[in-house]
Amino acid sequence: MFAIWFASGVVMIYVPFPSLPDAERIARAEIVDISGITSLSDALTATDIQSVDRLRLLQYQERPTLIVEGQHNNVVAIFADSTELIQPLTDTDASNIAEKFLNASVASVSDLIAYDQWIVHHRFDPYRPFFRVEMADSVGTHLYVSTKTTEVLQQTNRQQRAWNYVGAVVHWIYPTVIRKNWTLWDQLVWWISLVGIIGVLAGLTLGMQHTRTARQRGNKGLASPYRGLLALHHKIGFVFGIVVLLWIFSGWLSMDHGRLFSVPDPTAQQVADVRGITLTEALSQSHALDFAKFANIREFEFTAYNKQAFVVARSLGASELIPIGSSHIADQTYLVSAGESAVSRAWPDNSVRDSYLVPADDIYGHLREGSLGESTLRLILDDPDETWVHVNLNDGRLISVMDDSRRMYRWLFNGIHSLDFPGLVNLRPLWDVIMILLMTIGFIFSLTGIAIAYKRVARVLNKVH
Repeated sequence: MFAIWFASGVVMIYVPFPSLPDAERIARAEIVDISGITSLSDALTATDIQSVDRLRLLQYQERPTLIVEGQHNNVVAIFADSTELIQPLTDTDASNIAEKFLNASVASVSDLIAYDQWIVHHRFDPYRPFFRVEMADSVGTHLYVSTKTTEVLQQTNRQQRAWNYVGAVVHWIYPTVIRKNWTLWDQLVWWISLVGIIGVLAGLTLGMQHTRTARQRGNKGLASPYRGLLALHHKIGFVFGIVVLLWIFSGWLSMDHGRLFSVPDPTAQQVADVRGITLTEALSQSHALDFAKFANIREFEFTAYNKQAFVVARSLGASELIPIGSSHIADQTYLVSAGESAVSRAWPDNSVRDSYLVPADDIYGHLREGSLGESTLRLILDDPDETWVHVNLNDGRLISVMDDSRRMYRWLFNGIHSLDFPGLVNLRPLWDVIMILLMTIGFIFSLTGIAIAYKRVARVLNKVH
């Protein structure tokens, strides 16, 4: 396991797990034709979803489509110019969607699939099942079309898939059969990593004992009572054992999920309190929206922020947050003031002590893995933990909550595991050289352990036989 972790970690520096960025998805989406819309509330009512978590307006089959996301992965798509539910997609539908998305021809379309290696993450759960569409291009592109929303939500190519099988898939213990059961995967990786920590601690303890014994016999320096591979393993462990321990420990923390440290995810109640009104109420005000002023919009999202209904209009590389039925202009001053009011309502026992836009060089907000987006407002509460609440001013969304526990987690996980330290992480290629050097030493250290174990087992088996 240690050898696999170190080797696959090098791969992951340069080939991350495949994903389709929202910006690219929106850029390739069709322009929404809103001319035939009369009542979005009637369309919402026809879906029978009572508690709405997200509302978006897209284009499908040259008609506007309302995507309604509710609780328990309940997602329904309905034509927004009527109350006609969209019929289940066929493989032909998926092929047409993929052709328009990439402006390329299709080689084949799979049967309906609930899971495969590249859509195994639980963020895809609301949108299952999918059609996997293989494009007839030179890079072996696969697109994943959700049968619930009619969207392309994942994209991979041949090179990404090949490298990830020796990268993220083995590093995260991510085979589909394991990862599709989140509870099983969570427990398995957590316990394997914990056993790894215990193994390193045991090795360090034994290594120190044997070094002490060797020095009592008159040896000096990196004294070892062994020879050959065992001596090499002992000496590497003596020098780099702490590095190995810290790496396994920080990797174990990636699976913490609230066991030891707080989680950054806001509660459903906090999200609702920041909105101030339900999304159903926000959509009911859409009649006051002058749709005629919108052009070339590829996605609308209806939301709420501090009791005010908003629409987010997204197009090529741009996003605009527009109040519905209000004389307020959604400028930065208004949005910051509204954020302070909304967060005070969501955390009634505390007041907002300070607020500011998260700067580009913020050591907690901009990380190698998991950065806050642009135009993120940080609101600092006056509680003992000095909790930070982050709100995205581009769409009024409550992003994350960070207290003392979570800030400590940033250093113990991101700092140690990715060497994400100010002044180093962006200093490339120096950061690359240090990471690869340390992981190479860890890999060699692991190989010597494998060789020693193999010899020991072979010797025992020979005695038995």
